[in-house]
Amino acid sequence: MISINNVSKIYKTNNKEFKALQEVSLNIKKNTIHGIIGESGAGKSTLIRLINGLEDYQDGTVDVFEYKNIIKLNMESSRMLKKRIGMIYQSFNLLERKTVLENVLMPISINGKVKPKDLQKAKNLINLVGLSEYINKYPNYLSGGQKQRVGIARSLINDPEILLCDEPTSALDPTTIKSVLDLLKDIKSKFNITVVIVTHDMYVIKEICDYVTVMENGKIIENGYVEDVFYHPVKTTTKSLLSSIGLNYELIVNNNKHIKNKYILFFDKSILNSSIITEVSMKFKTSINILYASITPNEKGVMVVQIPKNIEDIRHSLMKSGVVVENV
Repeated sequence: MISINNVSKIYKTNNKEFKALQEVSLNIKKNTIHGIIGESGAGKSTLIRLINGLEDYQDGTVDVFEYKNIIKLNMESSRMLKKRIGMIYQSFNLLERKTVLENVLMPISINGKVKPKDLQKAKNLINLVGLSEYINKYPNYLSGGQKQRVGIARSLINDPEILLCDEPTSALDPTTIKSVLDLLKDIKSKFNITVVIVTHDMYVIKEICDYVTVMENGKIIENGYVEDVFYHPVKTTTKSLLSSIGLNYELIVNNNKHIKNKYILFFDKSILNSSIITEVSMKFKTSINILYASITPNEKGVMVVQIPKNIEDIRHSLMKSGVVVENV
């Protein structure tokens, strides 16, 4: 679907060079939600803009769909590629003198005449994002969350196969963020599209992403399934980002060094709703103390627990039930 191979990007200003991307390689799978996270200046927005040709690059290749090394595409091929990719922006990028309907139709009207089927599609998309009653309103009547919903509807007007989201929630309040993320997840499922989302907020990754790429100083420092990166972070930057949403179990372990017999439990969806901890505690008449517990968007879980006695019996019983038990 998307293959970025050993790409470097250098900005030159006032005879100075800034390495925005340094030998970056990344594969993004079809029909997934892939998050790219990092602090300001990490290179994440530059990376996402490579995918639809908004940024060029000095070294490496970017392949999207059947198009190889898209920087070399002719004008017609580049136009066809961009038509298959939707874009959602941090600042909404709505035209203030256009209505909601007119803004959603912009990608079509700017290139030609709007047909009746286009008009109906725009109305359907506006209904999908929950703004039917605002269809003839102007952006100044809308809240930030509503403006972003217009942006989402607009990004879908050309039936894209890829949806690029550049910090789509950074200007929104927490309640609105949740509703926008739920909408994106619903759209991914409904339209079977690939979503690539750039963010500095690990909450966004936790809520909707299948895969996550962590960037720092123009380089990819960690990459993989969300649950793998969340529960086995290697780099300090990743651990710091996870701490912001209370998902750094290593921090819990370090803060409870005085507690002996600590264990980390990893478990999957099949036993999430079971009472395995209670059952094992009762069976061996031992109180298992839960120090930390969390669940990923893919419904996999982790716990940090203390097992004060009957340790080997409890370990064996948990592992027999499908729980992975690791000594701290």
